Amino acid sequence: MLNENTTDLQLLDCTLRDGGYYTNWDFEANLVDEYFKEINQLPIDYVEVGYRSKRSGSYEGAYYYLPDFILNECQEKCNKKLAIILNEKEVEIKDLKSLLEPCKGIISLVRIAVAPINLDRAIKLSKEIKELGFEIGFNLMYASKWESYSLYNNELSRINDVADYFYVVDSFGGLYPFDVEKIFTKIKKYITIPIGFHAHNNLELALINTLTAIKNGAQIVDSTVLGMGRGAGNLKTELILTLLNKQNKLPVNFDALFNLNKSFQDLKEKYNWGINLPYMISGAFSMPQDTVMSKIKKRYYSLNSIIKENVSTKQTANSYPQDFPIFKPSKTYTSILIVGGGKSPLKNKKAHQEFLKQNPDIAIVFVSSKNIQVFSNIANYQFHCLIGKEGQRLEKMISLEELSNKTFIIPQTNTYLESYVPYNIKEYTRIIKKVDFENNLKESATALAFQIGFDLKVEKVYLTGYDGYSENIQKEELELFEENHLIFDYARSKGISLYSLTPTQYNIKSKSIYSLL
Repeated sequence: MLNENTTDLQLLDCTLRDGGYYTNWDFEANLVDEYFKEINQLPIDYVEVGYRSKRSGSYEGAYYYLPDFILNECQEKCNKKLAIILNEKEVEIKDLKSLLEPCKGIISLVRIAVAPINLDRAIKLSKEIKELGFEIGFNLMYASKWESYSLYNNELSRINDVADYFYVVDSFGGLYPFDVEKIFTKIKKYITIPIGFHAHNNLELALINTLTAIKNGAQIVDSTVLGMGRGAGNLKTELILTLLNKQNKLPVNFDALFNLNKSFQDLKEKYNWGINLPYMISGAFSMPQDTVMSKIKKRYYSLNSIIKENVSTKQTANSYPQDFPIFKPSKTYTSILIVGGGKSPLKNKKAHQEFLKQNPDIAIVFVSSKNIQVFSNIANYQFHCLIGKEGQRLEKMISLEELSNKTFIIPQTNTYLESYVPYNIKEYTRIIKKVDFENNLKESATALAFQIGFDLKVEKVYLTGYDGYSENIQKEELELFEENHLIFDYARSKGISLYSLTPTQYNIKSKSIYSLL
């Protein structure tokens, strides 16, 4: 598979940079020490130690910013040539001096991550970096979608004058070996500097794609320890070294390689990076990994709807596959109880049942089906939000005889987030025609619940099951937490009073459910 002579092939390990997507660029000092100790004994040419970034409003760790003392520590501990990466879309020419001056004499290679749409701007940025005295790696992302950008023209040849390496970056992990061969054939018409390859492993093709790139002339390739990297991860450093040793007699200290693997094993068990079905779909359809996982974890998308949304080029606005009537409330309510998915309703089940028994004119609005069993045999009228695959969960939990006091609400949407509606509740299902919230909130089940409240003309909303999250909050949970705050603020701006009946970390006034009994 490989050329017989790969003596010119260079290897770049980017574990501390790409692996930082899992640790938020925080790595224990003893792990970094062990990493440098072992990688110093391996035939790695460059070690990319992280991003060099401007200050942001969110928390990222040491290897996202690489403050001066961290740079100095890396230089002291690592005997390889050091590299950093800049995110081109976040860096302007005026930022380069403050970002890169402290790197002089420490960092050999500065790579810039470039979106094809920003090619011209990135070339100007690269020129300025090169004039500061650094080697430049021009990492052009989204290789599996290059055809749609019409990249293969003389514009690419401009990169030769401002960079030392041109990298083909398979950001989505969506390339196949024949794609790699075709890309290399095309770009070699324009690119005269050494070409590199950065693989992602969404389709478990990182190895074969990298080998294909090497066969077709790649002179530098990336890898990470145990494949640790964004989403499904990258080519494994230990794998490429083993193959190069076996097939091309590359000297490898396998004891050092074993120790390197062992030092990252705890992180592997903690974060469990690697391949799964959503990441496979991300690769197969060249969709951002974060987008797919966010829709799976935070929303109510099914995988079928995610694929349908991506591959369909024509969408019909305000369409829906089933002919459901528009939601037109037959009565209004002064107050409703919106039930979220937290654990507090179950912990306080009897109190909720007694509260609703004493207040039969309060309607219940379920954001999800997680807590509907808490409210079984309750006479109060109920509304159920059905977004995406929520109906699949509900189908297993609701019986025919319970439907007389219920309405099921689906949003009318111009996307392919179609709601699954169980057959036995279709006659009880209505479309809510308009959701008043901003576009980024229209697919929120909480926004839909509040829209039901708006249409019911409510003045007061009680909340339960909006407990918040623990200190170890995940990215999707944090985004959902912030979105809910925006929804609550908007509801208050419309004159609606909000009260949480159970403990909450949201900025909501509390009224203990026990004080109302």
